[in-house]
Amino acid sequence: MSNTMELFGDIQVLPRGRYLQLVVKVTLLDDAIIRSNEPEEVLTFNYKSLGNRFIIPWRKIKGKLRRLVMEKQRDLGIPNNSNCYLKDHLCMTCPACLLFGGTGETSATKADYNLLSRVLGETFISRTEVKDISAYTANAVDEETLTTGQALMTILKVPTETEFSGVVTLRDPTPELTSILIDNLNRLTRLGASTREWGKVKTEIVGYVLSDRETLSSYDLVKSEKKDDLCKIADLNLPTVEDSFKKVAELIPHILPKKKQEKGKRGSKAKEETTEAGEESAEG
Repeated sequence: MSNTMELFGDIQVLPRGRYLQLVVKVTLLDDAIIRSNEPEEVLTFNYKSLGNRFIIPWRKIKGKLRRLVMEKQRDLGIPNNSNCYLKDHLCMTCPACLLFGGTGETSATKADYNLLSRVLGETFISRTEVKDISAYTANAVDEETLTTGQALMTILKVPTETEFSGVVTLRDPTPELTSILIDNLNRLTRLGASTREWGKVKTEIVGYVLSDRETLSSYDLVKSEKKDDLCKIADLNLPTVEDSFKKVAELIPHILPKKKQEKGKRGSKAKEETTEAGEESAEG
């Protein structure tokens, strides 16, 4: 499918109503622990039309994705981000903060502005109904007595080879922001809890739709296998992720809201100039 709409050529703070929706497929290469709080649970949802499905809440993907973006920009030595990290120490001036947003009041810099997330998501849904849930009993053995005592815990896991479909949307996309998002989605290789030993995944971007509204959803993707309306990612002709990070970092100081103190100083200075001009006119 061809798309006549294009990515924006510049970054602006105010929304302009253009949405790049990426269709994402996540395949478990190992069992994964997808849970809320309790160890003896696994997240599922019983849909009326789809039946009982495994689900991955967007917050679990977004948190991992944001950390990957922050890792990448640190590796590239992007300015203004060396002290930026989750959750209450955001700098509000780096590409990751521009993409995923933040609250200025609770940021490290106590910025007097907030940033709305440009990356939107939704629950990822398994392509098949729940059949088997893997159970694993973990224990901690005392090295001296070789006993476990009370250190026993049953962990429920989503089985290997389970496939999930989801949609990740970039609001007001530019080539650079798109390149950063796609590169780090492709770097998403682990999901869920205890990723030091579980949750290895393969993430694939199947295609995209660029529109003035959100037309795709995870629910519809799982309900229908139709992919004819998707454009190929290669058709976007994106810049390299390295160049994209650097360009976005250079643009940020010019597009973020100025501090109120600076505005106040400019206002006072303008008032003084006006007063002086009036006095000179009166003297003249």
